[in-house]
Amino acid sequence: MKFEKETLKEVGKAFFNFGNLVGGLSIINSFFGKVNNMPYQFIFIIVLYLILGSYLIGIVLINKGSKND
Repeated sequence: MKFEKETLKEVGKAFFNFGNLVGGLSIINSFFGKVNNMPYQFIFIIVLYLILGSYLIGIVLINKGSKND
């Protein structure tokens, strides 16, 4: 059972890292990216949703993996 707990923790950390990657790339893209026809508010909402969602999933998986540790 310990292997499953460690796997859940590592997958949770991977979701955290994915959220950081999306946030960082969106900031870099805002400075150096090509101008597109989508409104900035729509892009901001999508990026915010992805970051918060991946952080939330990461927290849930890390907590599930650390139960009864």
